[in-house]
Amino acid sequence: MTSPKASRIEVRAEAELIDLIQRAAKSVHEPTSEFIRKAARSRADIVLHEELITVMPAEQFDELFHSLDFRADTSRLAEEAAKPRIFEQK
Repeated sequence: MTSPKASRIEVRAEAELIDLIQRAAKSVHEPTSEFIRKAARSRADIVLHEELITVMPAEQFDELFHSLDFRADTSRLAEEAAKPRIFEQK
C-alpha cells in the first residue's frame, strides 16, 4: 500500500494543455494527477542525470586528457599549506 501524498503543487496551464494532459492520462487509464506526477518525475530524473554529465569539444577533452600525463607545479599550494591556520578546530 502506498502512503498518501502529503504535499500539493498547483500548476497554471492553458485549457488546451489541460485537455491534452487529460486525454493522454485517460488513454493510459491513469488519473490525471498520477499521469502528471509520472511525467514530472521522469523529466526531473532526466534533468538531474544530465547535470552529472560534462560535455566539451573533442579538442578540449584531448587537451584535458593529455594534461594528466604532466605533473602540476604545486609549490604555491605547499607554501599555502605550510602557513599558520586562520581557524582552529575545537
